[in-house]
Amino acid sequence: MNDQDDALNDDALNIVWVADNESLASWCKYWAELPVIAVDTEFIRRTTYFPITGLIQISEGEKAVLIDPLSIDEWEPLRDLMVNPSVMKVFHACSEDLDVFDRLLGVLPAPFYDTQIGEAYASAQWSLSYVKLIHEYLKIEVAKDETRSDWVQRPLTDAQKRYAALDVVYLAKVYPMQIARLEEKNMLEWVMEDCESLKWQYQMNSDPEQNWSGVKTAWRLSPAGLTLLRLLFIWRDEQARKENVPKGQILKDRTLWSLGKTMPTHNKAVSEAEEITGRQHRLYGDVILQNVALVNELSEDEYQLPLEIPLPSQAGELTKAIKAFVRQKAEALNIAPEAMMKRKLLDPLVRHLFDGTEVDWQNPALNGWRRDVIVNPVLEKFKKS
Repeated sequence: MNDQDDALNDDALNIVWVADNESLASWCKYWAELPVIAVDTEFIRRTTYFPITGLIQISEGEKAVLIDPLSIDEWEPLRDLMVNPSVMKVFHACSEDLDVFDRLLGVLPAPFYDTQIGEAYASAQWSLSYVKLIHEYLKIEVAKDETRSDWVQRPLTDAQKRYAALDVVYLAKVYPMQIARLEEKNMLEWVMEDCESLKWQYQMNSDPEQNWSGVKTAWRLSPAGLTLLRLLFIWRDEQARKENVPKGQILKDRTLWSLGKTMPTHNKAVSEAEEITGRQHRLYGDVILQNVALVNELSEDEYQLPLEIPLPSQAGELTKAIKAFVRQKAEALNIAPEAMMKRKLLDPLVRHLFDGTEVDWQNPALNGWRRDVIVNPVLEKFKKS
């Protein structure tokens, strides 16, 4: 333990436990006057669809306030704080935290800043862990021995409270240091755009209407099979929410695909679907058959349109060339290549260049700074003459 960590020993660390509505409202009023707060959550999600929130931590860099969601039932003050446009909410690797707030408060934090995204630009380190981030800026070794704790048990141990408190105290101290690096590189706006894209991606991933086609090898199914896959995928999400269980406990992706492949019209055929259990067959077999019957009543022009097939091996050289070009650009700017262009952005550009497929310009990650810095240069350099 070095001198900096000594300054935050158990005696010096100011931890406040908040377990009633009145105290939460008072703290939210205090935070609403600040420009920046660091935020983190602890939750469990082993056997449920929705995360079970065990703790919410907030700090301005001095006091670590631990909010007990098991004792509070008036969330309006925190909801207002999370969408207060004057208060920046700072997280690290916040995709799961977004899910917690969406479930608990019905809102997504705004504005928010993710230090993991920021570090991809500040030091060109991709997907940097919290432990490494704190060491990078504060030269402190953070113990993560409470990571797998049961955060819904009560009372929490002193070790759990200290672990949770330091997460946000340190994060609040790192934030201005990282911002200074980004401002020096004129890349703060780039990071903020990526934070907004992360929120958009979260919303897309949370909508079964938008992500059903992500089932592995779904493109192999017939239009009728795709239609059944889509119906069952959306139904499965609704059912998992209703029962509050993981989606795979209702039916696995592979089972959905198998049903789309075989289009079963009787119970024995349903029971033969890949990876379906006897319990799943008993509970959901009738629903499956009802959806098959519904698809069979449709005309062909009502079927789901075929999905794009994977690009042929001949496109491999083009993909490699674009990756090398992106890496070169990223190195010149001293940012992580993965931040400049993720795989999900590379694929549609390769497809467009290879066979003329239209690019979905609704994706915010293809716009903003990337449009001029990398997307247009890729399209111009590799377009067919």
